Amino acid sequence: MNRTDISYIISLILLISITITGFTGFIQAQLELRKFVPHTYTCYFTLFITVIHVMLNWIKLWRYFRRKIGSKNNK
Repeated sequence: MNRTDISYIISLILLISITITGFTGFIQAQLELRKFVPHTYTCYFTLFITVIHVMLNWIKLWRYFRRKIGSKNNK
């Protein structure tokens, strides 16, 4: 399994985690629950996966923002 495969898997897990977090947040709001443990833990998991996702794609992100900032300076 190469780095690209891992990046795609992490992206898929991130999308699923965001969906579950949104769904549990909706349940929490509808039932007026103050401390809904599944929502809290899925938020932490989503944050963790987001950090991994950014770390795996840091070079791409850096190139994108450097190109965008460079094009603004050239105009």
